[in-house]
Amino acid sequence: MKPTEDVTREQKIEGADAIMDKGYITEHDEPAMMDKAWCAPFLEQINDELRLRTVAARAKLQLFHYYSGDGVIIYDPKQLTEADAKRNLRQALGYHK
Repeated sequence: MKPTEDVTREQKIEGADAIMDKGYITEHDEPAMMDKAWCAPFLEQINDELRLRTVAARAKLQLFHYYSGDGVIIYDPKQLTEADAKRNLRQALGYHK
């Protein structure tokens, strides 16, 4: 799958690198993720890059609602549980106490 006009090759590679390194990527890492509609094609591109690297892991897109606002995280469910993903996103966005 070729990078689209919206998702650049660099974003695709950086997203896959983040998934492999720490298990997730948030809008703190990639500011374009603040656009929730942009995240779906970004997830497809990340999973495509992981497939090219012959990595069995597939990332998952999750939206969480906080009192301070919504947040989006793309994470590897084999590395993180949904609760871990929610906690990591909350901390990345500065919503923690």
